[in-house]
Amino acid sequence: MKLRRMFLDGRLFHVYNRGNRRNPIFNKERDYHRFVKLLKRYEVKCLVIVYGYCLMLNHFHLLLKQAKNGSIPKFMQCLCISHAMYLNKKYYMVGHVFQGRYKAKGIITGSSRRRVVRYIKENPVKENLVEESSIYKWLEIRSGTL
Repeated sequence: MKLRRMFLDGRLFHVYNRGNRRNPIFNKERDYHRFVKLLKRYEVKCLVIVYGYCLMLNHFHLLLKQAKNGSIPKFMQCLCISHAMYLNKKYYMVGHVFQGRYKAKGIITGSSRRRVVRYIKENPVKENLVEESSIYKWLEIRSGTL
């Protein structure tokens, strides 16, 4: 099945990807800032709603809603290629930045939405980066709008 067919307009998706060989995809604070700017740029350009994100050293999690057919695959292509090109140029690297194609899981029920949000929020705590997720700098969930 083609990935594009999986995405239904108006449905929420948990989308994630990790660095090749689990290598970092964020080396410095400015890399995180730039990634957030890319999220905002491509959200508008690709007609996707970004309801949340969690950026970890070697992976990221996104909560996305597709507004127009095919917009999530286009959004992810633009986001991942832009970030990979930036990292390769900035740090004089070559080759793959990401482990492979991103993964995406549809969120159908309210209980699965709550479970995914909890899972994403607990990532920085699980990795011992912070004691509570509310103080992690690279985590944002627009819970009031979900």
